[in-house]
Amino acid sequence: MWLDSARDFTEFWTHRQQIRHAIGQDTDPDPRFLSVVLDTFMRALPHALREVDAPLGTQIRVRIEGAAGGSWTATATGAGWSLAQPDAGRPATLVGLDAETAWRLCTRGIQPDSALARARVDGDRELAGAACRIVSIVY
Repeated sequence: MWLDSARDFTEFWTHRQQIRHAIGQDTDPDPRFLSVVLDTFMRALPHALREVDAPLGTQIRVRIEGAAGGSWTATATGAGWSLAQPDAGRPATLVGLDAETAWRLCTRGIQPDSALARARVDGDRELAGAACRIVSIVY
């Protein structure tokens, strides 16, 4: 049920931002709402990586900066990728995004190449590119 509720909320929030932008306003900066949206959107990270073959235990961390941001780590498992608590080691790839780039990427308000160009990448750039193919809505 939580995913259905989160999906409805993110759809409402995204449409509200599109209307704000259409009338010349910036994205609503309230981190209480944007943090929920970003956390929901990042649940799609394992799916974005589904075609990436990596050694078991390989991790990629996406860090979104700002008050609404956070950090999400996907780990290669035998059966694909999973969101998991990071292990004590350093991930193979760190991808840093600002919140505006992150939500727009997840809703295809910008294309993956544009997001990757804006990202701060430390590690495997190919893995970062795969993470930037994330889509968190049906478009």
